[in-house]
Amino acid sequence: MIVREVMTRRVVSAQPQTRYRTLWAYIFKKRITALPVVDKERILVGIVSREDLLKPLYPDYKDFLETLGLPIDYDQIEERVHDLTELTAKDVMCKRVIFCRDTTPVMRALSRMIVRQIHQLPVVADDNRLVGVVTKGDIFYALFSKHLNKKRHTRRNRRKPWDTTLNNCL
Repeated sequence: MIVREVMTRRVVSAQPQTRYRTLWAYIFKKRITALPVVDKERILVGIVSREDLLKPLYPDYKDFLETLGLPIDYDQIEERVHDLTELTAKDVMCKRVIFCRDTTPVMRALSRMIVRQIHQLPVVADDNRLVGVVTKGDIFYALFSKHLNKKRHTRRNRRKPWDTTLNNCL
């Protein structure tokens, strides 16, 4: 099986000029772990994770060393949220993106996610355009559907987690 067969094609993505508040809304309100950042041609240029959004709230290493031994003012850290409104995806994104191609074998993509301790990979075509996202869940579901249920994996026959009952598992 290759990634193209199991990936999600409808991807929420951001552009480099997307505001911090919008990034926050996508990631936290929609409960996704990361948001690919693409340019106008849909070329993958970065990724913003939950951690990337939270990092600007905390002091950098130099500031931390200067205040070593002093009590941390968490209220002051919380007040930094107001300063973040001017930031954009370009300011907080990671430019070194771990990704896979749509022709990558699913086990190789899963291996990459496990080794790098990430939950999803942006999927790019040969021209580096973003074409989808694959998650560990997508891969596990496809593998179990193919090998344990002896059914071919398709999005149409995919059961929703809330449709399952304990009786089906016994």
